[in-house]
Amino acid sequence: MTHSFPLGWAFLFLPFAMLQTLAMVMAAPWLTGLVGRLSGRLSGVSSFPVMGRWQDIGHQFRRPRLGGDTGTLRAVACAGALVLAVLGCGLTPAFTLVVPGLPAPGLLLICCVLVLALVLLNVPCVLGGGLGAVQGARAMLGTLLLLPALVPVFLLCGARDFSDFLATVHGLSPVTDGAPYVLAGVALFLVPALAWPVQDHQLALLAGPERAMWLWAADCVQMAWVVLALDMAWPGVLALPDDGAMEPWLSQCLADFAIWGGKLLFAALLLAFVRLVVLPPLRLARVRLVSIFLLGVLALQVTWSVHPPQDMREAGAASATVQDGAQAATTGVEDMSP
Repeated sequence: MTHSFPLGWAFLFLPFAMLQTLAMVMAAPWLTGLVGRLSGRLSGVSSFPVMGRWQDIGHQFRRPRLGGDTGTLRAVACAGALVLAVLGCGLTPAFTLVVPGLPAPGLLLICCVLVLALVLLNVPCVLGGGLGAVQGARAMLGTLLLLPALVPVFLLCGARDFSDFLATVHGLSPVTDGAPYVLAGVALFLVPALAWPVQDHQLALLAGPERAMWLWAADCVQMAWVVLALDMAWPGVLALPDDGAMEPWLSQCLADFAIWGGKLLFAALLLAFVRLVVLPPLRLARVRLVSIFLLGVLALQVTWSVHPPQDMREAGAASATVQDGAQAATTGVEDMSP
């Protein structure tokens, strides 16, 4: 991807990046409501309507906020979590890739933004004191442990921009050369899938706009994790600009936007199945971290066998060159012989 693009690509990408961020932020509460609806259908109990999450967020924005000594800190934490969650949605490629040559964030930066947003979501619980503070601190520690658990996935992606990495694996088959990236996507998907639902004590001290921002930020973080996992597991639907005209790329982006919605439906169904398994928070955190680590190690092993290290490839190429030279010399001697 060393060829250059006209300046018009850069100006065209900015509206698409804003559209992508807006689509993810607006679809996040809908995805949470859909997961709750499907979970209720699968378990046979009355469930919340799909748009119930949006209704709750809108209702909370109209309610007055709670006071208290730590009210300002809670409001700042909720607002900061929402800002970071929206930023994470903007950094995560969904239905389009960054134009080659433009700066793009790496996977480590995206995950750090999302983890920091999760840490801020636990701040109101810690400020409440009592048993909720202990549980909130424990949740913070489990959230911070996500980054070490995702180290194998970071090593798989390398130090390149995440958009450049997705462009590299864009044409690989998920069954053959793309298998390690599917495993890495499954490992990332376990982050939101095995996350326990929101506990009542986390929202007991929140009301009004603070509660609305908290709910929206939690939904946006989940949306970003899900899109990251789907991009890693199946990057073939992402639109990639080429040397042709802009019209084919625009039409491809529109088609990929529809496919992105289909992937979200599939992810919601998987999340609904996972939510049927009820585990204590501590055991669920251990299962999540161990599963991510094992899948990451497996992805590294598969990657090692599919794509050998650079030194081994260079050694193989050198030996092949020597063999070709020897064969050419032998052929020349045979041609010169009477």
